[in-house]
Amino acid sequence: MPLSLVHITIPSSIIIPYSSDVKELVDTSAHFVSLLKQMKIVSAGATNIGRKRKGNQDSFLMEPANGLFVVADGMGGHAGGEFASRITVETIIQSILNDKKSGPNLEPQDLVIGAIHRANSAVFSRAEQDKTLSGMGTTVLTMLFQATKLVVGHVGDSRVYIAKKGEIWQLTKDHSLVNEKLRAGLITREQLRKDKSRNVITRSVGFESSVLVDVYQKEVNPGEIYLACSDGLSGMVEDEEILRILDEFAWDTATLDIAVNKLIERANANGGDDNVTVVLARADKN
Repeated sequence: MPLSLVHITIPSSIIIPYSSDVKELVDTSAHFVSLLKQMKIVSAGATNIGRKRKGNQDSFLMEPANGLFVVADGMGGHAGGEFASRITVETIIQSILNDKKSGPNLEPQDLVIGAIHRANSAVFSRAEQDKTLSGMGTTVLTMLFQATKLVVGHVGDSRVYIAKKGEIWQLTKDHSLVNEKLRAGLITREQLRKDKSRNVITRSVGFESSVLVDVYQKEVNPGEIYLACSDGLSGMVEDEEILRILDEFAWDTATLDIAVNKLIERANANGGDDNVTVVLARADKN
């Protein structure tokens, strides 16, 4: 993602935000993880280079048996973005799995925040050691399902959406210059996609020695889909079109592979300007 560093609103009664200062489809899979006897999570994910990029700077990893899903969209030349996103998803997965074993009483939000901070240190330290990677960074989304709750850790402009049949809303708040302009009333939502600063993010993992992590918590209910994606999807496909695809392909199915692929195909059909990564997690009654 050639970024520079410089919403649909969800009811506050449902989401509790935290802050901490501290042209082939690949890697598609579907999995099941039991949360309780009454509920299971069906999941699938894929990443794609898009139609205009020479390489893929997106990364994602899924640990369905642990209810853990991570998406990152890297930035930086000389392979920096690819390295930043890859080391971030790997560090977060390993950190959370290790911490769950060594500290089983740790709160889910603490697991997520600590993991993202470790990833930030890993990326920043590598850039300090290798000046050809200077300036690299990445967005990140971490979804951790534990019992009947979801914790999301977020940095950058990659997004998590929540969908039900006929409904979709954005959970995360973009850390981007255009979103700041939108909130200030300087541009309209219609102007947002064409604004020259649309690729400028205001927060990233690894660009500085510390990072502020936004954390959201939500009760998980059967009949909900959680979509984590890079801006290769959200920047190319309108929310209404995402919902239409989910309504057609993501319900009453044993797997979510078709829905994931349809979303990526639509992003490419609409121009494919960027790498695109999609992860879906659906809460079903057991």
